[in-house]
Amino acid sequence: MKKEIKYVDYIITVNRANLDKLNGCNVLYGLEQDLTFEEVCPIWSQKLRRGLDLKDRYILANDSKSCLVGEAWGFTGKQAGYYIAPLIPLIGCWTCIKYGKKLGKIAENNDSVSGDFRPLISAFLMHWNKAHRNITNKMKHLSKMK
Repeated sequence: MKKEIKYVDYIITVNRANLDKLNGCNVLYGLEQDLTFEEVCPIWSQKLRRGLDLKDRYILANDSKSCLVGEAWGFTGKQAGYYIAPLIPLIGCWTCIKYGKKLGKIAENNDSVSGDFRPLISAFLMHWNKAHRNITNKMKHLSKMK
């Protein structure tokens, strides 16, 4: 006898779900919406809305700890293995480093506008929500405890 999969009805956008066993049936629960750019990178989100000055462009292009991706990681430099390359696979993320470099290349182009970053930021957020959303959630929790 096949077991039926029952889905809980929600009116929110389904982005993530956990499957669990309940009364012998798989049930969808724990639905979470993806984190927004404003939640992951509030400072850079605001800067991009206002427009980037030369200092912001320089930071995006040259400072992995303080750039947009660095903010998502809590301005720690951890995504880059604290600048020790052999540590990147252990504590960092090559994909995040690649996104940071791509954002930096766009920032180096003085003719670029904030809209030029949108497709890359969207792709970065998809990666972040899939691989690292727990980092943002931990930082939110720690900031509430202060």
